[in-house]
Amino acid sequence: MLQVQCVRVSPNPWDSVEVVEVPEPLCPEAGVVVQVRARPINPADTLLLTGRHLYRPDLPAPVGIEGAGEVVAAGSRSRLAVGALVAIPFGGTWRERIALGDDDVLPLPPGIDREQAAMLSVNPFTAAGLLEGLGAGDWIVANAAASAVVGQVLALAVPRGVNVVAVARDGRAEARLLGQGARAFVLDGPGLPERVARVAGGRVVRALDAVAGDRSVDMFACVADGGELVVYGLLGGDVAHLPAAELVFRDVTVRGWSRLRALRAMAPARRTEITEHIATAIATGTLSSRVAARFPLAEARSALQAQAAGGLDRSEEHTSEL
Repeated sequence: MLQVQCVRVSPNPWDSVEVVEVPEPLCPEAGVVVQVRARPINPADTLLLTGRHLYRPDLPAPVGIEGAGEVVAAGSRSRLAVGALVAIPFGGTWRERIALGDDDVLPLPPGIDREQAAMLSVNPFTAAGLLEGLGAGDWIVANAAASAVVGQVLALAVPRGVNVVAVARDGRAEARLLGQGARAFVLDGPGLPERVARVAGGRVVRALDAVAGDRSVDMFACVADGGELVVYGLLGGDVAHLPAAELVFRDVTVRGWSRLRALRAMAPARRTEITEHIATAIATGTLSSRVAARFPLAEARSALQAQAAGGLDRSEEHTSEL
């Protein structure tokens, strides 16, 4: 079968991969073999291929952090049946078939769109994780609000009554974000905490920081005492700068959030619950991810070239599909 492997690190991600023939996967006793039907390109994929990811695998290495497909073989102790549709949240999805344990796939309802299912495990799961513990009436602030992640944060937050102040560098995003349900829009820049305080209708209990760098200082200052700053991205730098005096004298929690770490630590029942919630949102049209182009797996290099040529922002998680 065909698999895309990272064989070298290069500034051009398409120069880092080769499509190779590999042996068929063996079905685990408590797992399945999945025929992968769709697999998107994520920023984490290109970071790995260009050597900018924190994770540095031994080469050659599999590529692809999410996908979806049908179970084509099930082990004797598997809970899943042949024909079941599943999302794949990790494991190297840029291949034709993949063997995984039952707890390493996300079972999906019949009839869900396969392309949207292939993009369920990163952005929607990130959005759901960032909203954990929030409820009706809570106010939060999110920067990099023009990104796909914040778009999906809004899609999940609005129905449950969570109020989002959207922060972005470009005012052209304002109409779209307000149309998606943001309660207010604020341009990023000097005086951000004061401007957020003016538009928020209550205490800001959580700030979602996808930028880090110098922007973490302002995002920290947006949060009320007893709230928290959640850093989940590195768009502005590899270091999150924080005000030492406020860290000492204010009751604000600072934590990081990693989708993969959260998924691996999550109880299977909770993982299933979140998957079902996301699948319902996809089925009803509340959640959707854009597909810019489609390529056969054998044309992975061309897909990566097209993705790079598109000039999409690093925060736009899904750019083209293999």
